[in-house]
Amino acid sequence: MKSARPSPISPMVLAVLGPTAVGKSAVAHAVALALGGEIVVADPFQRYRGLEIAADGPRPGERDEVPYHLVGDLALNESSTAAQYAELAHAAIDDILARGRVPVVSGGTGLYVRAALADLEFPPQPDAAVRDAAEHLAATDLPAAVARLRELDRDVADRVDVANPRRVARALALAMSGGTAKPSDALWATNTRHPTCIVGLIRDRAAIDTLIATRVEREIADGLVHEIEAAIDAPEGLSREAAQIIGVKEVLAMRAGELDRADLATRLATRTRRLARAQLTWLRKTPGITEIAVDGLATGEVADAVVGTFRP
Repeated sequence: MKSARPSPISPMVLAVLGPTAVGKSAVAHAVALALGGEIVVADPFQRYRGLEIAADGPRPGERDEVPYHLVGDLALNESSTAAQYAELAHAAIDDILARGRVPVVSGGTGLYVRAALADLEFPPQPDAAVRDAAEHLAATDLPAAVARLRELDRDVADRVDVANPRRVARALALAMSGGTAKPSDALWATNTRHPTCIVGLIRDRAAIDTLIATRVEREIADGLVHEIEAAIDAPEGLSREAAQIIGVKEVLAMRAGELDRADLATRLATRTRRLARAQLTWLRKTPGITEIAVDGLATGEVADAVVGTFRP
């Protein structure tokens, strides 16, 4: 366990971070029950109604036990941006505090966790035409997209992952709109809106990989493919943000005959493992975090450790 220096001010907000399949959702739920808290979910995909299996959202019984915020509040065709999320998360956290309860921010998506906890500056969103043009160029001619980005904003071009078409497209669309992305270091500042205890759950990577494979099989058995097909075929359509959830690309590939159903679980697990690695990178870069190794511990034991960190 790596302990952060104790804050001179008692924390008001608790954040429970961790990669996919580490068990953070169950721990956050148990912690909220123990503290009389309410959970603010920092996950853009759990906001969508109709993607509960794919996003591994809280079950109805869990929501009966603990209030959850920013879960199922968007239709499938609505956009979800970090800036919009931040405004709603801040309002939810402030309201929970005003009622004398503990906000428990839970998530593995680093940007959304940080957006919930701190005041970040977000650039204005490019309009749809500019965004579509940037995405088309990045998808069809990535070197040309990188060159164009370099012309418009050399500093950003030097920071962005030029092998990642999505990141290049986002940076290019912003540059084409006259904006610029903040250096990533700004995401790791120590300031938070309220005194906050940040706990990161970690587990052996091989164990995480095994848990991911088990979770994928469970989701498929629970009707993942049917859920995603229904979302794809919804009359209102699927927003580009909702379409980024793991599973949509794979179901579309099956429909096109490019992926055999027998290979679906392997493909989903591979993508989910990559996500978990990225989430671990975010977690390890988060300042002031206390890491708790959860290998060999039951959910209740981990929850006790988290509560003890929050209120020693």
